[in-house]
Amino acid sequence: MPTASLQPLDLPLERASLPDDLQIYFAEHCRRGVFFNPWQTSAKPGAADLLRWQTSDNPWAAAKRQPPSAEVLADALDQLAALPASGRVCWLGHASLLAQVDGLTVLIDPIFGKIGGLMRRFAAAPVSVADLPHVDAVLISHGHYDHLDAASLRALSKRFGPDLVFATPLGLSRSLPRRCKRRVELDWWQSIELGGVSIHLVPAQHWHKRTPLDTNRALWGGWVIRGAGSAPRSVYHSGDTGYFGGFAAIGHVFPDIDLAVLPIGAWEPRWFMQTQHMNPDDSVKALQDLGASSLLAMHWGTFDLTDEPLDEGPRALQVALDEHGVTAERAHVLAHGGSAALRPSPAGAER
Repeated sequence: MPTASLQPLDLPLERASLPDDLQIYFAEHCRRGVFFNPWQTSAKPGAADLLRWQTSDNPWAAAKRQPPSAEVLADALDQLAALPASGRVCWLGHASLLAQVDGLTVLIDPIFGKIGGLMRRFAAAPVSVADLPHVDAVLISHGHYDHLDAASLRALSKRFGPDLVFATPLGLSRSLPRRCKRRVELDWWQSIELGGVSIHLVPAQHWHKRTPLDTNRALWGGWVIRGAGSAPRSVYHSGDTGYFGGFAAIGHVFPDIDLAVLPIGAWEPRWFMQTQHMNPDDSVKALQDLGASSLLAMHWGTFDLTDEPLDEGPRALQVALDEHGVTAERAHVLAHGGSAALRPSPAGAER
């Protein structure tokens, strides 16, 4: 286990130096135990909105009658190992990511089976828990069941033992399985350090609900992992989020992000999803706001959560890249189990 400091550290940032339009993303976001997005009323849709969605016709219905196709790599870990160990990631489907930065191995939002043991996968997990390399830490972006999967966390804890670190936003560690022993909770803009690599929780525009009685009783967020040295490699994972000005704030604080892992699925119907899930056009704008070198597409092709077809994301992403003048080389759309280097060679370093 790398040298670990699990005491959360506040970001050493002078608030007065921030541009006025970014101040709100560092504002109070919890009152009387309830968390909120200080820049808007709520990202959570109401019960009437949910009923309207569930009883409305889906304009994508005909397209969704065609079975989705998803490529799953049989040699995912071998392909990952062929990339530079100083900074590489492997997309495991949906929002699950295996990241290796300067000797530290981290899993973000891991889910290796069905959601809650019930919702089927349309693409098998490319890697099993038994096949994983040693994992040092597991990061959870928020408490929704497709991101905090208890069965997967129990399996990871059993495989890697009591030293495995589980990092969550504030209030969420109580939702972890009992056997997840080494826990740490972070507020937005706080970090921990493991083996010289810093792990930061950053804002997202989302919400929490895991039981009927715990709405927004836990925080949500994205993660930034930064390596050591004067020019550290870094990867950003957005978690679930709507498009918001916080991307500019994250890019202001972390101006050297190599790879932004952003969603290109689960966005329709737009009137219902836009405050909580980005569409591909939003994710391209987020890439630009962050100032990140490249984008890795996630949150598509694995689980059927919303109205659009599971494989619509890559097509819509290409349209968005063209409309915003972003070259295709800056966007990685990978097979399940595909890998990318944080700083690819000129010839490309993704598989």
